[in-house]
Amino acid sequence: MRKNVAWGLGGLAVAAAAMAYLFIGVDLAPHQEYVEEAVVVEDTLPAPPSAYGIPLSGFRVERGKVAPGSTFSTLLAPLGLGASAVDSLVKLAKPVFDITRMRAGHPMAFIHPEDTTLPPAYFVYESDMVNHVVFDLRPPYSVRMEKRPVHTEEHSLSVEVTGALWNDLVDAGANPALAVELSRVFAWTVDFYRIQKGDRFTMVYRQQTVDGEPYGEPLLLGVRYEGAKTQEAFLYGAPGNGGGYYDGEGKSLKKAFLAAPVKYSRISSGFSLRRFHPVQKRMKAHLGTDYAAPYGTPIQAVGDGVVIKAGYTAGNGKYVKIRHNSTYETQYLHMRKILVKQGQVVTQGQTIGEVGSTGLATGPHVCYRFWKNGRQVDPRKEVMPSADPLKPSELAAFGTVRDKLLARMDAATADARSMRVANF
Repeated sequence: MRKNVAWGLGGLAVAAAAMAYLFIGVDLAPHQEYVEEAVVVEDTLPAPPSAYGIPLSGFRVERGKVAPGSTFSTLLAPLGLGASAVDSLVKLAKPVFDITRMRAGHPMAFIHPEDTTLPPAYFVYESDMVNHVVFDLRPPYSVRMEKRPVHTEEHSLSVEVTGALWNDLVDAGANPALAVELSRVFAWTVDFYRIQKGDRFTMVYRQQTVDGEPYGEPLLLGVRYEGAKTQEAFLYGAPGNGGGYYDGEGKSLKKAFLAAPVKYSRISSGFSLRRFHPVQKRMKAHLGTDYAAPYGTPIQAVGDGVVIKAGYTAGNGKYVKIRHNSTYETQYLHMRKILVKQGQVVTQGQTIGEVGSTGLATGPHVCYRFWKNGRQVDPRKEVMPSADPLKPSELAAFGTVRDKLLARMDAATADARSMRVANF
């Protein structure tokens, strides 16, 4: 029997602390007081033929990052520019860039003539990997926005799960953000809390790059997950414009209900007709599924519906109950905070509350309950209704897309397995 492993999305050992605030809204960083720092110049390098859209023959470049507390004026003051020059640059920048949007930690550069008797020529602020603002510091002054070229690449990759998928992707040289995309694509069909060591994800994806570095989120084109059973997903059509993910037969992967009400968590107690209650210290039915997660983790509605209850009881703590249609209802217990009101219409994936431990709870978690035709059931054992499949007229074109992706995934899997054999 294979043992369960803590997969990357639930227990990302390295990335979880760094990404906790982004994904679950909990700030794990220690309290720090602000201390003003000087501008840090990281290096002075011989100028390449061009950079930032500037021919750099006869110039030298000093690169650094904007220090906390720095302003446009304080950055330029050491260069000998007077207040009137700074004011002129601010006014010239208005149609191009709002200088109050400069942020600490962003890259910047000073470009000086090699003749040290001459004043500085340019100041460059990088607002992101693509966009940078070039301030020409020579009268009559000018400000313009430049862009680095963005390239689009397609890759195929096959990764065996060894413990944390995030780390497995990094070790394979891929963008670890693929882990998040996999959870999104398979949100309705794969139970990510049961992924095991030895399972395999094979994918074809599209990634934008800038200067060889990943830019933006990767786009999964085709995915195959080999675990307890094989699941496949193929992108057909443009995302956000009627496109979506379908299985090999053209059936939509999107279901009426998400697999779980929280991301990046673990199941601490499953649906059971007989369980020892940790607070009441007696055996009783547990007609729900407990997902343990840190305080403040967003709880999302698993499907579209209407909030029929949002309140508090001694046992449930703060809770929300949603009616999805005449057949299905769901309930979310022990919230720290309720973010919806009774009678409110909610959509699938909408945040309705935050994980807490109110009511009869020993720690932070959400008890997720699921009703079908008025009877509480285990949602993980239910066959959920799917969205509409592709139209018969679209199946031939879809089949062409699917077959090309399958061929690339088969080749990636074969390469990965042959490399593993070679390494042994």
